[in-house]
Amino acid sequence: MLDSLAISTWATKLKETRMVYQQLVARKDMLIPWSDLDEDSAYYQLRSVSRKASIKKNTLPPSVSRKVKKNSLRERAFENPLQPASTTTTTTTTDTIVSGDDHEENLELLNNIILDVERLFPGEEFYHSGADAIPIRKQVVEVLYIWCKCHPRIGYKQGFHEILGLIFMNLYKESVALDQDQLYSANYSQDEMAILGLYNIRFICHDLFNIFNKFVTGSGVAAGLYESELQLTKSIDLFNAYLMKIDQFIHYTLTTRLELDTQLWIIRYLRLLLVRELGEELETTSLLWDKLIATQIQRTPGSGMTYFIEILIFLVIQLLIQQKTEIVTSDFSQCLSLLLHYPVPHFASPASRDTYIQVLYRDAIKLYERRSNDLKLFEYGNKLNKKYNPGLKISLGYRDSSELSDAASERSSVDSSGSSAEFSKSQISPATNDRAEKMRYEKLRMEMRLKKKAKQMLHQ
Repeated sequence: MLDSLAISTWATKLKETRMVYQQLVARKDMLIPWSDLDEDSAYYQLRSVSRKASIKKNTLPPSVSRKVKKNSLRERAFENPLQPASTTTTTTTTDTIVSGDDHEENLELLNNIILDVERLFPGEEFYHSGADAIPIRKQVVEVLYIWCKCHPRIGYKQGFHEILGLIFMNLYKESVALDQDQLYSANYSQDEMAILGLYNIRFICHDLFNIFNKFVTGSGVAAGLYESELQLTKSIDLFNAYLMKIDQFIHYTLTTRLELDTQLWIIRYLRLLLVRELGEELETTSLLWDKLIATQIQRTPGSGMTYFIEILIFLVIQLLIQQKTEIVTSDFSQCLSLLLHYPVPHFASPASRDTYIQVLYRDAIKLYERRSNDLKLFEYGNKLNKKYNPGLKISLGYRDSSELSDAASERSSVDSSGSSAEFSKSQISPATNDRAEKMRYEKLRMEMRLKKKAKQMLHQ
């Protein structure tokens, strides 16, 4: 939201970014149809009440308000309201009339958003307990609705509500209620005024909109994971390619032996940015997001993907390696259940939680730095396996990308607690070799499952 640490520039920057949202909520084509909801809905409002509340809630200081009104009258309804002013041609226009079809689409959009926000973070008191729960959820609905109207190509997708919901929780906790008259009459320095203005809860929706927009568009999340099925498929393909290079055995288990389609489980991991896989406390996910956001976003030459998404992929691969023993000893249904209900880590203290996130993020960066070198990715994958799976020793022969792309090259050797099974090319025919390797693999897998059950019985 702020491009500089120079406090002297904050006041101007905040006015500019908040003005964008102010202009949007004032537009006729952005009017939220609260009054068309069922009257028994907690979000229902009479049209007159709704508009008064909206105007009151989004009032800016007088000098800014006059400028907002002037600019909003000049903005054409069909232009992208988030486009920089320097590239926008402005003309005076009349109020936009919403057609019947558009009205139905708007109401459907609103109902879909409300349905998801009602289920946002079940059990989280912030969204579901107390007198402020409904007003808070309504603010989330409003910001999502306005953002989706600004991005018709993307529209609303499930997952946006959880990303925005986590951002909102963190903003709300840091916000302060300021009385505007007291603020301007108090003896604060300009820098102190700028800092207080940054945390002013009066503009929390304005700031939430701008932060969410910059986050999902600037990181490539919206374009790479939400905008189209084609882009999402490319992201999943990139995940599979990296997984094959880092841990061939997990890749072989999931894709060849279990024939488990990656799309069945990974979409949630990527689209929700691991919000459900890093622990029951959302603070854990917030710690990781802070690191992701703070890192400079950059394009990966030749891949068409963003830095952010690739780091996210490397984080997912680490989570798989942490559960490798469970994955390789499971059948299809057990493995799918494991991936859909990833065992959340439990931390003894905030310090251990912080260390876990730091290590997870550091290793993702290390993998990213080696992404163009298959051998280095392979070697770092072995290093991660030694750290997370010391009792499951895996020895693999390195193969370059061209060999890894061939299904016949997906062979491995496994040595677990003294038992070994070698998957390597021999002088016999490929068909015979495949059958022999599968038999060895199943024998090893059965031994590992028996050992796992024995350990469970001993600890009962």
